[in-house]
Amino acid sequence: MKARTAHPGRTLAGGRSVAGVFACLLAGTTATACGTSSSSSPGSSSLAGGTLIPTSSSSAPISALPTPTPSTAGRTWSPADSVDPGLDLLSVSCPSPTDCVAVDSSAWGNAKPGNALTYNGSSWSAPRAIDSPNSIVSVSCPTTGFCAAVDDAGNALTYSGGAWTPFTGIDSASQFEAVSCASASFCVAVDNSGNASTFNGTAWSSPVQVDQTQGILTAVSCPSASFCVGVGGTGAFVLNGTTWSPPSTLGAGEDTGTGPPDGVSCTSSSFCVAVGTDGGIYTYDGSSWSTNDKVDELNGISGGGLAAVSCTSSSFCMAVDQDDNRSVTFNGSSWSAPTMLSSGYGLASVSCPSRSFCIAVDGNADAFTWHS
Repeated sequence: MKARTAHPGRTLAGGRSVAGVFACLLAGTTATACGTSSSSSPGSSSLAGGTLIPTSSSSAPISALPTPTPSTAGRTWSPADSVDPGLDLLSVSCPSPTDCVAVDSSAWGNAKPGNALTYNGSSWSAPRAIDSPNSIVSVSCPTTGFCAAVDDAGNALTYSGGAWTPFTGIDSASQFEAVSCASASFCVAVDNSGNASTFNGTAWSSPVQVDQTQGILTAVSCPSASFCVGVGGTGAFVLNGTTWSPPSTLGAGEDTGTGPPDGVSCTSSSFCVAVGTDGGIYTYDGSSWSTNDKVDELNGISGGGLAAVSCTSSSFCMAVDQDDNRSVTFNGSSWSAPTMLSSGYGLASVSCPSRSFCIAVDGNADAFTWHS
């Protein structure tokens, strides 16, 4: 398994649409600069209802993501598009195909981490510092008006009402690994000591020990406030809205060739997919998990590890590989053969707001789009 370079303790390896307003605000620009005040200003145009569509220099597009031609649509990813030079992109979340947020971490070079970048359906904004100098390890945006992000120093921050909150210490003894939000009033963040913290729309709870044995939770997925799944070590843990279940064993450890789960995506309380560091997957049907199914191998040998997965329903999932830079898709009954992306770096995260659109990011500041 390739080591993630993000931070210690984590392994991996003015004609603007409404979406443009979100991108502008999310990038940290003031409401006035984004044109959401009651009076028009240069560079803004009004829509019905008085909503102003601004042009903000702070989130000026720096590159347009290529759209596959009809001959390649649905069969290939776009070429690598470097959108955050000098930094690692660790996480991306897309509430819609025209609204995505990616966050970064430290990497080789002199660039400073703790930035958010936004995608408006055609191009990415310039990186905007929201948590410097910390590395942001995960972001979750259940809607275009709300996101939560966590960093490697135990801090959490949220985007709401047109701005990011200052980062706030929640888990000073550990490093956050992932966050998932079902809505603006419910999120769960997990850390590398097996703890979980819950956001209720106003404040974060103190960390609660979930994994008593392996002591690490690498990913979490919450399709609702009454159901979440956290994975890590060799187990999966279910939150029923109040309490966490004992672990269900998934894999026997990386050294045995049945690596621990590193990512999870749930669309409901009856369908989840967890992906493993051995290139395998486990599926949850509401009561139990399937046995390990290797879907990402080279000539019968483990390809190195699936880092993340995103499911839109029980009939579509996309998973990405952290070592061999590949993706596999699920159609409801079987997984596809791996597809290579034009990247020489490990893929860290993928987000699919629909079965016809996904964005993946890698450890070389690259973003990729997939259309079906």
